[in-house]
Amino acid sequence: MHISDGILEPQWCIFWYAISAIFIALGLRIINKRIKDDPSYLPRISLIGAVVFVISVWHIPVPVTGSSSHPVGTPLASIIIGPFATVVVSAIAIFFQTFVGHGGLTTIGANTFSMGIVGTFSGYIVYRMLKNISPLWFSAGMAGFVGSMLTYITAALELALSLNPGNVVYYWKLYAMGFIPTQLPLCVAEFAFTGYVIKHISETKPEVVAPAGARLDRFTKIALMLMILITSLLAIGAYLGHLRGSDMAGTDSIVGALAAPGAISNGIGVRLMARFGEPVGFALVGIIGGLVTGYYWDALKGRKSDD
Repeated sequence: MHISDGILEPQWCIFWYAISAIFIALGLRIINKRIKDDPSYLPRISLIGAVVFVISVWHIPVPVTGSSSHPVGTPLASIIIGPFATVVVSAIAIFFQTFVGHGGLTTIGANTFSMGIVGTFSGYIVYRMLKNISPLWFSAGMAGFVGSMLTYITAALELALSLNPGNVVYYWKLYAMGFIPTQLPLCVAEFAFTGYVIKHISETKPEVVAPAGARLDRFTKIALMLMILITSLLAIGAYLGHLRGSDMAGTDSIVGALAAPGAISNGIGVRLMARFGEPVGFALVGIIGGLVTGYYWDALKGRKSDD
């Protein structure tokens, strides 16, 4: 889901930008309407945006395959804040992830489409289809599983359409097989994680899953618990990868490099990480992201209302 600069052909970069822009525009309209009806919705989106950013930016080692990959987090977000709002926070997360060496500026549209649109809506549709005929934890878990897997299958399709127009289906399957073995264990983990989180929230704050006028205090505690859980999973995965002795390179970068061996990825994120290292990069992205979602958006909304 993190296709780098220099891999996709320019016309496909524009194509995916155009499709993503439509969903983002719809999402912004829905968000602004929801904020007017429920002022607590904006901080809730900010919290979920931070969760999506953290979940989808970290390489989680999968020792069995000797590689690593990303969960996506967007099916979980879609259940809590809605699918169109999730597209917006996904686009914001993917934009800032380019500054820490994940993805590229020219491929934000493609990466938003795979993770923010396909991963979001496929998971949300599965959740809505199953929630009345199965336990809540199972319907939410299946949303996480399907959304996570389809995100990477869509990324494989994006690569095949751009790089192999003469034989799209064959290379689509080839690139998908590069993603699936490593992503499958993470899909199972995302099934368990999404199912547990939605079940827990529904029992402690049911209006967050079916939004009404939710207070933020308990939801903030839940968000902090999620962040601790995510960090613990990352630490365990990294330790297992270290024991195996593998560098655990990410499947998105591996497949992208093999699909377009002539492409040179030297985007701003790669250069930033090489110069300052990940701690500074993540601090910079976190500060800027917090200002944008927490202050400038609210200030801009206030300016519009004054006009």
